[in-house]
Amino acid sequence: MQTLNVRELRSAIPHLRETLEREHELVLVSNGEPIARILPIKAAPALKSLAAFRASLGRTLPDSTPDIRADRDRR
Repeated sequence: MQTLNVRELRSAIPHLRETLEREHELVLVSNGEPIARILPIKAAPALKSLAAFRASLGRTLPDSTPDIRADRDRR
């Protein structure tokens, strides 16, 4: 982990990719206090299709249709 102040960050921007590959994490400090952490983005796996992705999620919540209908009927 490397710490940078704002001035150092401005000068490091052109080489930020190489710095992140080498250090894996940067901490931005202002007046000696850490204010941000810069991490590389991990590439997300490619999806074959949106439908396949949705099918892989499964149902996480019960169907709310009966509750909504019951609420409407009470009004």
